[in-house]
Amino acid sequence: MPVAVMLGEHYEKLLEQCETQELEAPGGIATPQVYCQLLSLYLLHNDMNNARYLWKRIPQAIKTATPELAAIWTVGQCIWQRDFPGIYSAIAAHQWSEPVLL
Repeated sequence: MPVAVMLGEHYEKLLEQCETQELEAPGGIATPQVYCQLLSLYLLHNDMNNARYLWKRIPQAIKTATPELAAIWTVGQCIWQRDFPGIYSAIAAHQWSEPVLL
């Protein structure tokens, strides 16, 4: 099987798992790790609408308590504004955890 197909299937499965975890989270609030993975997956595949709406529904307390989530959103803002040098600068400026690195 070609690598691109395998990666595409992996992405779809991981995306589905993250979305399910968010929907089934107790109290409707997922863990910061789920939000980080889901936001990074949306950005990875240039799904800016879902990324933007995810950012809006993440509770403010989680946004402020999770620096990595804010760093991912900084990358998203650069993508939205088509600031390509800013995208690379924002990616390089943070030490990413393994779940976000995929």
